[in-house]
Amino acid sequence: MKSILNKIFFAVIASAMFVFTACETEENINITTPDPTFELEMPGISNVFLNFALPDNPAFTITWKDQITSASSYEVEMATESTFTTPVLLGSTSENSFSMSVMDFNEAINNVGITEFDNIPVFMRVKAGDQISNQVLFLVTTYPDNAPTFESGLADGDALTLSLDMNDADALNIVINDPFLDADLGNTIEYFLEAATVGSSFASPVEVANSTNSATINVTHAKLNSVAQGLGIAPDATGQIELRLRSVITNSTNDTLERIDTPVTVTVTTYLTVLDLSTTWGIVGSAANDWGATPDLPFFKTDVDGVLAAYVTLIDGEIKFRENNDWAVNYGDTGADGSIELGGDNIAVTAGSYKVTLNFNDNTYTLENFSLGIVGSAYNDWGATPDFMLEYDQYSDVFRGIVTLLDGEMKLRMNNDWTVNYGDTGADGSIELNGDNIAVTAGIYIVTVDLNDNTYSLEQITNVWGLVGSAFNDWGATPDAQFTRDWSRPFDDIWILRDVELIDGEFKFRANNAWDINYGDTGGDGTLEVNGDNLTATAGTYTITLNFSDAANPTYTIQP
Repeated sequence: MKSILNKIFFAVIASAMFVFTACETEENINITTPDPTFELEMPGISNVFLNFALPDNPAFTITWKDQITSASSYEVEMATESTFTTPVLLGSTSENSFSMSVMDFNEAINNVGITEFDNIPVFMRVKAGDQISNQVLFLVTTYPDNAPTFESGLADGDALTLSLDMNDADALNIVINDPFLDADLGNTIEYFLEAATVGSSFASPVEVANSTNSATINVTHAKLNSVAQGLGIAPDATGQIELRLRSVITNSTNDTLERIDTPVTVTVTTYLTVLDLSTTWGIVGSAANDWGATPDLPFFKTDVDGVLAAYVTLIDGEIKFRENNDWAVNYGDTGADGSIELGGDNIAVTAGSYKVTLNFNDNTYTLENFSLGIVGSAYNDWGATPDFMLEYDQYSDVFRGIVTLLDGEMKLRMNNDWTVNYGDTGADGSIELNGDNIAVTAGIYIVTVDLNDNTYSLEQITNVWGLVGSAFNDWGATPDAQFTRDWSRPFDDIWILRDVELIDGEFKFRANNAWDINYGDTGGDGTLEVNGDNLTATAGTYTITLNFSDAANPTYTIQP
């Protein structure tokens, strides 16, 4: 019993000591709690790349703790300096978080005049009434929201006087202002100078020139003259057109961003690109056109008033000269003495190529054998077959032809004969009698020879266009009907095929007598499409024009 009492006594003493010790410990502890905070939390990322291909994606998300205010609305501000001297309101929210799309964030940064596009410091903070949070820092790569502009070389209200004498010189030397071009972010930037009629809102823009990753665009007198006339300003006239700058940025995944600047209006004075050598006179006869079965062979003006010339190929027969394809006024040669008389006798000729000169100052005429051709190892093995004959271009008073040449040499000669031949001594683009052979590489060329100043040019081109089909050559059983360039519009890519006879059937247009590049018309709307549908022909004689001036939208016309 005593043992049990002793145990109870010690238990009571122990409990009392525990209580005493616990109370003493509680009196010595100093317990503290954190001060309330209004704190913007550090984001998970501090580098933000704004991708123009994903404009609606969130650019960033920030969150904060608010243990101080009982605000129902928060304002999120940004600044480009840590002092927030000029804060910019990004938006407001009732939540404790805030997001912004790529497009909206990019626009906000661009609107504060940022011209750098890599590692731009952007500070953010949150406001609730008069309470302001701490700030966080983002390094942001933006993209341009504003279109590039004309820094120099072109301005609204400019007057541009174009000149044939300056045909190949620059009429415009444009410098582009676009800070994004210097950002070096691995993108490709294309700039397009486009033109349109005034007030058309660029519904059908015409590309004038372009550049890639370059801040300069140059435009020649010839190009701008062609564009202006295509937009309705007549030759040797003054009118207005609109010009604008369009930019396309392409990134490494082929996403694109298009920017278009405000158009400028300019006044343009154009010039006539071709000579007006047309006349009302022509050659008619059994040797020329079966006495009028087709239009008379035309005469053209020369540099002497009253003297006309024609370059023609005749067959054995007779000819006369008449005006307006009509017999009311016609001349022949009574007495075969080289003089012309009103209503005179027919003039007998033998087959050949001729230059016919008609002189109304003294009522005389001459017929001289005349053909200008290409001979050489580059064409016909120095005359093993007939020379390639150049045709007279009455629009420019030169001789032209489109010819396929081989690697080798060539010369120009008259009448398939070596009596009169031309070469180029010094390889300077001028021809001299009995001059050196002209070296050429294989290709298709437009050959131009000007006998007024004894110059020539060889312009290499890629394609010569032809007509093929059941309506003409049984889809290629014989050579295609070959188009030639429309020399009346020398600065446009226009091809013409005159008086081609078609039968009932179908046809297409193709390059170089091959199917690699061919065009048809899907939809029958006058626009050509690569590998498009066959065109349908009704038997008859037609003149067909192909217009490749706008390479993206080539067109054609067919006239009986």
